[in-house]
Amino acid sequence: MNYGPIKVINDDTQQPGGFVPNHEHKNYDIISYVVEGELEHTDSLGNVSRARAGQIQRMWAGSSIWHTEACVGDTPARYLQIWITPNETNTLAEYQLYDRSAEFAPLPFQVKQDITIRAGMLTEPVTTKNGYVYVVDGSCEIAGHTLTIGDGAEVDTDKISPLDKCHIILFEF
Repeated sequence: MNYGPIKVINDDTQQPGGFVPNHEHKNYDIISYVVEGELEHTDSLGNVSRARAGQIQRMWAGSSIWHTEACVGDTPARYLQIWITPNETNTLAEYQLYDRSAEFAPLPFQVKQDITIRAGMLTEPVTTKNGYVYVVDGSCEIAGHTLTIGDGAEVDTDKISPLDKCHIILFEF
C-alpha cells in the first residue's frame, strides 16, 4: 500500500455468482486487470460491460462514480484491482474496457499520473528504473532475489529476469 502513486494492488478472486455491491469512488484511477474468468461491470455512467481474461477495465473515478462488479460464468474470476493516486482531481468520471497484449508491453491507456505501466509475459530480461513490480504468475529474479506469484518489490535500476512462466506488471515512475 502507498508506494509512490500506487495506492493499492488487490489480488482478488470472486466465485461464480459473487459480486461487489454498488459503491462509490472518488478521485482515483482504478484498473481492473482480469487474469482469469469474467467480470460484469455496471456503473452510474450507464456502462454495462463484461471483461474477460486478457482485458483491462480502466475507471477514472473523478468527482464521483458508483459501480458494481460481478463474477459471471462458471469459473472464478481472478483480477487485480489497482488504485493509482492521480495528479488531478474532481473531473468527470470515465470508464473504458481494453484488450491487452499477452506480450510484455505498455498498457493501452494512460492514467492521470506521471507513471508508465507495462505488463504481460516476460520472455527476456528487462531493465527498469525506479518503480514497483508485481508478479501475476510464475516467477522472476531481481537483484539475486526470486519473486513468485503474488510477490511485489520496489525496484531501482534493476534487471528483471524471467524464471518460469513470468507474468508481471511493472510500474515505473
